Amino acid sequence: MFETVLAALQATGIPFAAYGWDNAPSGTYGVVSLEGQEDSVAGDNRIHHQAIRGSIDLFVAGIETNSAKTVQDAINGLVAWRLNSIQYEDDTRLIHYEWIFEQEGF
Repeated sequence: MFETVLAALQATGIPFAAYGWDNAPSGTYGVVSLEGQEDSVAGDNRIHHQAIRGSIDLFVAGIETNSAKTVQDAINGLVAWRLNSIQYEDDTRLIHYEWIFEQEGF
C-alpha cells in the first residue's frame, strides 16, 4: 500500500520522495514515510489486524493552497488520513503541511 500512496502522490506532478531527499528540489516538493504501528488486533499469540501509520510532508513557497488540495485529492480513498499541522519553517521559509495517514498492514 505504501508504494500505491507514493505513486499517487508522484502522479500529481509535485516532486515526492520516500523518506527524504538528498537534495530537495526548489519550489514545491514533498516527502512520504512510514512511521510505525498505530493499532493492531491480536489473539492466540498472533496479530490478526495491523494498522501502519505514516506521514506526508508538503513544502510550499508562499500561501498557495492548490498543492495541499491536490495532495488530499490524491490520497482520498486510498488511506485514512488527517491534516495534522500547517506551519511556517523559518530555516527554509516554506509553508509545511503535514498529513498523518493509516494503512492496513504492510
